[in-house]
Amino acid sequence: MKKVLYCLICLIGLSACSSENVVLDALKVYDLTNSACKVALSKTESRSDFYQEYDARPATLGIELGKDGTAQCKVENVKDNCAIRERFVNVTNHDNQITLIIYHNGNIDSWADCTCDYDVDFKMSKLSPGNYHLKVYYAGTDMKCMEEYVMYNAQISIEKNKKTSVKFNSGKSLPEC
Repeated sequence: MKKVLYCLICLIGLSACSSENVVLDALKVYDLTNSACKVALSKTESRSDFYQEYDARPATLGIELGKDGTAQCKVENVKDNCAIRERFVNVTNHDNQITLIIYHNGNIDSWADCTCDYDVDFKMSKLSPGNYHLKVYYAGTDMKCMEEYVMYNAQISIEKNKKTSVKFNSGKSLPEC
């Protein structure tokens, strides 16, 4: 009887440890900041050749993993409407896939007739070195992940104290919905 009771206590203890690891492995975004508008252009007021060159330039994502598992991340040149002041980042992870959703709040009275480039800095916690499948979406206020707004979808390798940089697929702006 004592052996059975001891085994049950051990099993309960082991299951508590394994569920704690699941909680610790969940990625979180924190310390998010947005830059001021770096470049503002209007499709109707700018020279068309200059605007097309600007519009085609893709954003980039840099990830640098620290010793403690904290990843310092920066998305450079996110295109968004000039009237929007903040962009946000949501992260989910499952197995070795990381999904980032970059979106804006969009609670404004009217949209401006221009697009700005912004940088979005944030940290992700509890990331281990290794190979991951990274998928990055742009989304509007509803945070819907539509295939036409997949900005990056490929394998990446993340190592401690080494910056990993990726270039997004196109120069799309965040959706205005």
